[in-house]
Amino acid sequence: MLSAALVLLALLVLWSLWALRRHVQQRLAAEEALRTEYAFRKAMEDSLTVGMRARDLDGRITYVNPAFCRMVGWSAEELVGCVPPMPYWSPEVMDTTMEWHRRVMAGDAPPDGFEIQFRRRNGEAFWALIYEAPLIDADGRQSGWMASVLDKTERKHAEELPRVQRTQMQRTAR
Repeated sequence: MLSAALVLLALLVLWSLWALRRHVQQRLAAEEALRTEYAFRKAMEDSLTVGMRARDLDGRITYVNPAFCRMVGWSAEELVGCVPPMPYWSPEVMDTTMEWHRRVMAGDAPPDGFEIQFRRRNGEAFWALIYEAPLIDADGRQSGWMASVLDKTERKHAEELPRVQRTQMQRTAR
């Protein structure tokens, strides 16, 4: 009886070790898949020319991509954790910017985006087109806001160029 119990315990230990080994292999495979997915997502985000900025429900910046950092001139380390007023908000339009911030935090961001003037770290003003969308967590709850930020400076210059050229032509014609 004692020998049978020992053999049974030995078989149980071996089965447990085999099950543990299988579990560890599955976990390692899942971790590898997660690392691969993260690397792929990170490479995509880093290659974007569109600035991405995530904020929590209190308006605190939780994430910025490299394009956003290049756009405004501050590093991710300097921006993550910032609360309004943000360092890239233009002092000349602070009230308008704060009003847009309040509207977004209240869930009243226009679906077709809005334009606002920001400033780069070097003080240069630029126009940004911002699209805000709710940031949904893994449980399906809103955890903040994700913004796509486009630098409209070049487009503004391109739109302005025909007007300037017309003005110059009219001046020359006179």
